Amino acid sequence: MTETKTLDNSINRAGFWSAIVLIFAGILSVFFPLDAPPGPFADRMMWYSSNVNAYVMGWVVQMIAMLTLSGVFAATAWQTRHPHPLSTFIAGAALLVATVSFLIPKFIAIWSIPQMVVASSTVSANAADAELLFRLLNPTLSYSLFTSFDYLGFWMYGVFALLVARPLFGLALSAKIAAAALGLYGLLYHLLFVGVMSGSVATEAIGPYAETIGILLLIPVISMAVYFRQAMKATGNK
Repeated sequence: MTETKTLDNSINRAGFWSAIVLIFAGILSVFFPLDAPPGPFADRMMWYSSNVNAYVMGWVVQMIAMLTLSGVFAATAWQTRHPHPLSTFIAGAALLVATVSFLIPKFIAIWSIPQMVVASSTVSANAADAELLFRLLNPTLSYSLFTSFDYLGFWMYGVFALLVARPLFGLALSAKIAAAALGLYGLLYHLLFVGVMSGSVATEAIGPYAETIGILLLIPVISMAVYFRQAMKATGNK
């Protein structure tokens, strides 16, 4: 029993500090660019050449934010394991898929795109290949290889949200608030998914819709941070 309480306390502490780091990462991300301004391909490549360090730092911050968000969600799922073990297990699997899906484009942004920019700007033997790959990875297109992984990750977050929302309603008020926000996020994102698949949502509208729906995730982050903090205080841990 003591070991179980120690593990619970450790997970609550990890969830709480993940939420704190996520909030700071979100604030810090405002100061770094994540993409070049819209324009001709040559102008965008010139922008990347001049701002590659700030661009990479922006995506490093994004990776930290994503990993800490997944940490908050993992600690959230832990709270539902006893009353609903099967849904918690499936939710954990969806969360794992989401985390890996998000890691791929962020790693590409940090690792591959700077090398493509260097290869293109120095007119190397691989310049044509670098520019072709860069066009395929274009983060401004909702159907590019780059953004497809991101949308897969958000979809898996939606699956996770629907699976943990109902069990969370059986916990404290802060968890109930998180459950309502997660349930709404999961429902709206699946409606967006169906809209895209049926052709009801235009391609250029996918990004704005997804970003607007994504704001809902801030609510469970804050609510669960309160829940984790209260759980830590209840056991005498700070």
